[in-house]
Amino acid sequence: MADLAFKPAIATGLTAFILGLYFLVYNPGGAANTLREEAFDFLESVIPPKRLPDGVVVVDIDRRTLSAKGGGWPWSREWHADLIAKLKQSNPEVIGIDILFSGPDRRSPALILSELARTTGRTDLEKTAEGLPDGTKRLAEVIDGSEVVLGLLLDEAGKDTVPFPSPILQMGSARQQLRPVQVASGVDAPFAGLSDGAAAVGALSFSAGTGTKVRQAPAFVLGGGEIFAGFAMEVFRNSQQASAFVLEENGTGVSVGDRRIPLDEGAAMRLHLSSPATWGARTVSAIDVFEGKVPAERLAGRIVLVGTSAPEGGAFLATSVGPITPTVQVQAEAIEGLRSGDIPRRIRNPRVLEPLAASALGLVALAAALWLGPLAASSVLAMLMLGWIGFSAGLFASTRLLIDPAGPLIPAIAAANSALVVMFAHTRKLRGAIERKFGRYLSPEIVRRLTAAPEELKIEGELREVSALFSDIEGFTTMSENAEPRTLVGALDAYFDGVCAIVIRHGGMVDKIVGDAVHGLFNAPLTVEGHAKAALDCAIEIGRFTTEFRQREDARRLGFGRTRIGLDTGPVIVGDVGGLGHLDYTAHGDAVNSAARLEALNKQFGTTVCLGARAAAAIGEPERLRPLGNVVLRGRTAQTAVFSPWPDDATPERRQAYMAAFDRMASNPAEARSLFQALAETWPGDPAVAYWVKTLA
Repeated sequence: MADLAFKPAIATGLTAFILGLYFLVYNPGGAANTLREEAFDFLESVIPPKRLPDGVVVVDIDRRTLSAKGGGWPWSREWHADLIAKLKQSNPEVIGIDILFSGPDRRSPALILSELARTTGRTDLEKTAEGLPDGTKRLAEVIDGSEVVLGLLLDEAGKDTVPFPSPILQMGSARQQLRPVQVASGVDAPFAGLSDGAAAVGALSFSAGTGTKVRQAPAFVLGGGEIFAGFAMEVFRNSQQASAFVLEENGTGVSVGDRRIPLDEGAAMRLHLSSPATWGARTVSAIDVFEGKVPAERLAGRIVLVGTSAPEGGAFLATSVGPITPTVQVQAEAIEGLRSGDIPRRIRNPRVLEPLAASALGLVALAAALWLGPLAASSVLAMLMLGWIGFSAGLFASTRLLIDPAGPLIPAIAAANSALVVMFAHTRKLRGAIERKFGRYLSPEIVRRLTAAPEELKIEGELREVSALFSDIEGFTTMSENAEPRTLVGALDAYFDGVCAIVIRHGGMVDKIVGDAVHGLFNAPLTVEGHAKAALDCAIEIGRFTTEFRQREDARRLGFGRTRIGLDTGPVIVGDVGGLGHLDYTAHGDAVNSAARLEALNKQFGTTVCLGARAAAAIGEPERLRPLGNVVLRGRTAQTAVFSPWPDDATPERRQAYMAAFDRMASNPAEARSLFQALAETWPGDPAVAYWVKTLA
């Protein structure tokens, strides 16, 4: 790459690289965090979490239950008491209630009549109320002394009496290192008569992370001046029969019995959610419990969570698996993670390691863009991206450590693409200059039309049947590497003058000259009667011209290779591509692609001109062509017949012998081989005969 392109490219690439690092490190507008968390969500969705057997059972107070019980939400505490009593009969390990029992039961008949007595002043009603059912009292009796975990919520305006906090043992200054992200000056706690008899009270509060999605469950929260464990943590502790939580001195982990639980910043643990499609296997409807349809062994010795998925309950969170995820299912997922130890956690020092990785990836990508070609640079960038994403996925799959799979790629993508755009723009400018130089090889009809009417620069596209001709010089790359530049340019000028003149003389248009190749179109933009035959006549004349051209002194000194020509016919889209500053009248279609592939096929058969079956049919003169065989062109799947014009030394006897041998190949290859071998003795210079002798040997 010339300095004119290299210097702007490296300046632009480095600028983009620095901006990409800035994006990753300084997180403008939280965009880098959002990208990272969405990438983590994707990793967690494709790598399923580990789960132990006999896991959590969720008892769902669903819409079917509410309908069967004939009430809306909130439920009467009498019904909650009945449900918990039913569950206790199956001897579960622990029962967690993902419902806040705040204040007295407003649906309790005793409370309703007591309030009526106070407002009316009727003491007789007060005495009557004392004999009516009291849902809160009944629920307290059912809970008292049982392995039931209740929940509370953090509330800045909460004025409830703070329940007895979670039992926490600390190592050294662990309490000072523990800095919960969820903090409030008060709590919304269960009614005092309920929490006093419960096994524990945990925090039901969740905090939304980046993008409003909940991705963490609280391990500990600070409410009303006391530290409480999260609800899932308390349920898990009671299932483990652990007397207390043991905080590590640095605050990065907590032990529950013999299980160590890693903690993220903010005293939280990351959730690794399984697919909601699997949740139905652990969920039973509360009405089925009431009606005795849930076998006792389904609940015995298990962790049982009670919650609601009914819309009336409003207990939903936005998570990575859905915008309305029932909180009881999120709690169940958190407990399953605690049971299996499947708790994702960030790598240590991500704010250092990830920018370092981004720097390495970005500099490699930029170097590839500057010193390699566009295709190679794109391949390097793709490998870097796939490698980094694969490394991130492998690390998470094997260790549950999370390293950002997306953010560190931003500097690499920005740097490589910015440099490639600059270099592409420079290359396009050079190509435009070359095309203008060879504009004299356009069809004179097109030149005259544009000179007479410049406003017609934009030629409307149309579908036309054309015959496409592709020529190429054999061994041009090696010749150009060893040639003296002035001699090579002079010889090429004469070569192109001759080839292009032949194309135009036969009614064709020189579509373009690319390197050593000439692309010609027949029947575009103007109609050419018998265009396929004209293209064949043109190809034969080019073959004769180039054979003679190779005998010139400068061509022999250069080692000028023979010219190969491909030809095919078919419908293509032709028209002007470009703007007012540049006109490129060209064709797009299968016939054009086939002509290029047929040109290359001459290497296989040793021929000069190779044409496809459609061109042969369009020519309509089968006596002028000889079959070469059926081949699968590069990039195709079906076989097609290919042909070549008979060479000048093909006498009637030779043509007859060739066709006799060719016709035997399908039915009797051995006989065909013998016939071709006999023909080779009388026609030693024919490349097609030599090809079949070698192929059938």
